[in-house]
Amino acid sequence: MLTLVKLFSIGLLLWLGSVTPARADFCRQVDNQRICILDIKRSAKNYWQYQAMVSIDGIEQPAASYDCRDRLITDPDGNMSSFRSRKDGKIVCSLYRPRG
Repeated sequence: MLTLVKLFSIGLLLWLGSVTPARADFCRQVDNQRICILDIKRSAKNYWQYQAMVSIDGIEQPAASYDCRDRLITDPDGNMSSFRSRKDGKIVCSLYRPRG
């Protein structure tokens, strides 16, 4: 009886270890839109710049460059837009803290 409990416990632990957790994205609600950061990398050279991939209302957007100092977003084609026209810039740059 005791060995059966041990075997069950070991099997349960192995099973729980093999289950992959759900993807935990950083999400915020802004003006009735759900904006999630799916992937983000900070520039090594310019600490105020990020490369990020976001989703808006569940729709994945192309990766873009976010300049938190000048408050500009540059898409892969080189088109620039301001944080006023796109709400995802505020979310990405909420991680940015200016050095002082």
